[in-house]
Amino acid sequence: MPRSSRTTRLARSVVALLGALGATAALTAASPSAAAGAAQQPRVVQLGDSYSAGNGTGSYEERDCYRSPDNYGSQVAASMGASYVDAACSGGVVADILEPRKLGNASSKTGTYSIDPARYPDQKAEWLRRAQTARLCGVPAQPDFSYTYTFVAGAGVGSLYTGTVSCQLVTAAQIDSVTPDTDYVFVTIGGNDIGFSTIVVDCLTLREPTSCKQALDAATAKAPQMVEKTKDALRAVEQRSNGHAQVYLLSYPYLINSESYAIPEVAPVYDAGKALNNLQRLGDQLQAQGIAELNAEPGADHYHFVDTVKQAWGGRAHGLDPHVVADNSRAWLVPVGTPGRDTAEYVHPTQPGWDATAGALRAAVIG
Repeated sequence: MPRSSRTTRLARSVVALLGALGATAALTAASPSAAAGAAQQPRVVQLGDSYSAGNGTGSYEERDCYRSPDNYGSQVAASMGASYVDAACSGGVVADILEPRKLGNASSKTGTYSIDPARYPDQKAEWLRRAQTARLCGVPAQPDFSYTYTFVAGAGVGSLYTGTVSCQLVTAAQIDSVTPDTDYVFVTIGGNDIGFSTIVVDCLTLREPTSCKQALDAATAKAPQMVEKTKDALRAVEQRSNGHAQVYLLSYPYLINSESYAIPEVAPVYDAGKALNNLQRLGDQLQAQGIAELNAEPGADHYHFVDTVKQAWGGRAHGLDPHVVADNSRAWLVPVGTPGRDTAEYVHPTQPGWDATAGALRAAVIG
């Protein structure tokens, strides 16, 4: 996909907006309503997976999606003076952009309410209504989170009815956060669709050559289909904005700091490093091609591929050292097994990495 350029329509519109804001100062007294319209705050929505939500920053609004106020999108939105909605979620796949997603495992909650059987012959239905009204399952941590209540069992003794529900936390389809007022959409997506976590376990943790090769081969085979799904999702996002939003798809940083490393180290049989780097380059190539194809569709020029993330990270300089005895002093990714870190933070950007990604996006959007 072509690099975002300062000559794109987005850049020209930003320049025009800045000019309009400057001119507005002279018109404010005569036309306050026009001045208010010219100063309308841009609106940013962030979608995607853990590399958008914030895993690795160490600062989170909650730990279901691991959304962080310090992720790249929040930083760039602040630079633009924009409002910001984070709908990205750890573990996200392309389908989550278009469909609701269950978060974690269901839990059970039990409650007892006084329900007069004469007034409420269907005590079960009334109990369930009261359980939902009382938020028996809990209060969701985010506006787009909700609980589904599934009745499990219940029994009444006179007016007292005790019931149990299965509580499943759900996040709304990410696209629901996009409106006709959305100016910019930022997203990373696709890594989980092709097996990111399996690759991390087999190639960087267990370092088992056969399973690592299988994971990387499977990811390579899935990559083209993943990009087609991504195109469908981004097209739907742009349509949800009524053709208004500029959509920025970001590449991922290199995961390791070397072009080659063989496993197992004691008797190498497979160059996992070369295969992993080739997979990441293929992913960039296919996503760039996908964005170019979207922009080639009639009337479509709102899509951008930010392929400068790896460059902002210094190439492979700040990837993980894949060796058993590793030196990760320069790594901008959380090493597997780091004390005090959640498993969901492993192989995700530390704050310098998030800052570098923000820099690459900021240059693409603002210049």
